[in-house]
Amino acid sequence: MGPRIALILAFASIALATVAAVIAGTWLVAQGMPGASDETTSFLIAYGGGTAGVLLALIAVCWAYLDIAVVRPLLALGEGIDTVLHANPEHEIEVDEHQLGGLPRAVNDLIRHLAIAKKNVDDNVRRATQTIEDEKNKLSTILRELHEGVIVCNTSHRILLYNKRSLEILHVSGTIGLDRSLFDLMSRQPILHAIERLNNYLASGRYAGGSDRASVPFVGATIDSRFMLEGRLGLIIDADGAPAGYVLSFQDDTDELAALGLRDRLLRESTEGLRAPVANLRAAAEILSSAPELSPLEQTEFKKVLLKESKHLCDRLETLSSQYRAIVTSHWPTSDLYSANLFQTIRGRVKEQRGIDVVIVGIPQWLHGDSYSLVELLNRLVLRLRAHTGVPTFDLEAVAGEKHVYVDIIWQGAPIAASDLHGWLEDTVEEMLGGLTLRDVLDRHKTDAWSLTGVDGRARLRIPLPTAQHMTVVQEQRNLPPRPEFYDFDLLRRTPDLGELGQRSLRSLNFVVFDTETTGLAPAAGDEVISLAGIRVVNGRILTGESFDRLVDPGRSIPPESIRFHGITDDDVKDKPPIQIVLPQFRRFVGDAVLVAHNAAFDLKFLKIREAESGTSFDMPVLDTLLLSAFLHDQAQKHSLDAVAQRFGIPIQGRHRALGDSLITAGIFLKMIELLEARGVTTLDQAIQAGQSVLKKRAWKPQF
Repeated sequence: MGPRIALILAFASIALATVAAVIAGTWLVAQGMPGASDETTSFLIAYGGGTAGVLLALIAVCWAYLDIAVVRPLLALGEGIDTVLHANPEHEIEVDEHQLGGLPRAVNDLIRHLAIAKKNVDDNVRRATQTIEDEKNKLSTILRELHEGVIVCNTSHRILLYNKRSLEILHVSGTIGLDRSLFDLMSRQPILHAIERLNNYLASGRYAGGSDRASVPFVGATIDSRFMLEGRLGLIIDADGAPAGYVLSFQDDTDELAALGLRDRLLRESTEGLRAPVANLRAAAEILSSAPELSPLEQTEFKKVLLKESKHLCDRLETLSSQYRAIVTSHWPTSDLYSANLFQTIRGRVKEQRGIDVVIVGIPQWLHGDSYSLVELLNRLVLRLRAHTGVPTFDLEAVAGEKHVYVDIIWQGAPIAASDLHGWLEDTVEEMLGGLTLRDVLDRHKTDAWSLTGVDGRARLRIPLPTAQHMTVVQEQRNLPPRPEFYDFDLLRRTPDLGELGQRSLRSLNFVVFDTETTGLAPAAGDEVISLAGIRVVNGRILTGESFDRLVDPGRSIPPESIRFHGITDDDVKDKPPIQIVLPQFRRFVGDAVLVAHNAAFDLKFLKIREAESGTSFDMPVLDTLLLSAFLHDQAQKHSLDAVAQRFGIPIQGRHRALGDSLITAGIFLKMIELLEARGVTTLDQAIQAGQSVLKKRAWKPQF
């Protein structure tokens, strides 16, 4: 029983007792006046009724005051504490008018003070990192202007233009020769990989000329492998937005990388090569210490000498190992990477090479590293895992941590033994510069790899990588009002029996979280869908690689006031398919999944109004995160997507784009499942009933 119900019952009991007492008192007075006239009796009854009415009014006022000033603020405080415990530790609890004194402020102060120390440390590290990177970028810019070679190629990798410095770096006498293949002069794979990365940026709409997204670094070699090259590659985009060629800027790093290779070999010989001799030395010391032919005094002295020397060698070994890692990692070129692009490359490779299925899950993250070597590392590890476990399908997920982004390879089964993983990391990647091992790749990223047990019998191979240094998502600060809330009150009159589906747990269901962008807010007045997107959520996992994203020709112009929200113009939807074609495609993508949306009544109205002409039907169950937010935080005033995302600590990326909003909503929904379970709402039926309970409370609002 909730506190509000308990308060209502308590005051109702008081009211009933009061009425009973007034009635009894009036009756006793009437009995004590035998022979009283009808007028006197009527007066007594009226007096008793009036007294009872006044007392009931006072009781109602007291109840209302306690409910508004104490009980409801306490409920809001409890909901806020639940959010802090289960969803967002940085959530600030808001309690409207109350008589709780300093309690809400004290709770918020406690939460705030716990977060201050962490925030200060993060800010200091971020500022120091930014300062170092800014200085490094200034130096890199100067060096590129003074010493780099430049080659321009078309999409067939034929040379169109080059400068004199490129002749010197490539050690070509005379001229290179126009229309010559670039791969007659430079190694092929690093160039193709850099182009693949930029094409991924371009296809996903994240390529931006004049920014960090305009070029990517690469490390390669001349065709005879005598000289090592380091530089950047950028695309040339034509008027239609398609790649017309690319520009290479590079320099000769042969001496530096050769020196690095020499140091690698020397350090490896003086570190890794000493491990076995040191172990043998210690073993010999233990044997000699117990040799019977030595006197006790000799044994003691011998033990001291051998143990002292072996300890010294071990300490020296660890020091050299640390220095080795510091040297090799300082020379390896790295950049900010988007995990989705990295994973898509790996998925394509393992599918083509071995027919292995890779599923990209979770919300994409920005990390920092060398794309080429990381692709080779993860590709080899997936192939090794397949051979070792026989599992046909693996998940790839990037999980944000406080200081790292954890790249996880996930499979159904037991974790990998440390000894097996250690052996895999000694594999040499012949295609990579210098024939590096997988362990070398980890060393150059100052990280390691290990296997651990997850939930539901799923194991993970985890690799922590640094978070992105420059690529922070900058949201355009626009004072845009949230989309109005809409409610389909027909849902109150139809509660379909979902049968077994309704009894299934939320975590076990297949969901499609979707969103639309439209020309306006009134489909009945001619507004149309201009963008439709969805993301699949299965068994509590966001399947980033299974998404639906389409622009739609609305058959009418897009008003400027709508463009201000989503940025989609008439040129963007020109020659795109109409809703009659896109809607059946989306229905096939949804399949038998449960739909999820924020303010779902709005988006569904646009879909349902076109059902007949597109030959589709959206009659599956629907969950609305706006209604679930109102259920979970019924004392909160704001339930817009931005407000709910902030409440649950979900990063806002790609806002006011259908796919971006779908990803945000999916992240919110998974957080809500945690909180719903804490409230005892675990099945689909219960979640639908929770949303309907909010609709009943808001039934007085105007209908859509």
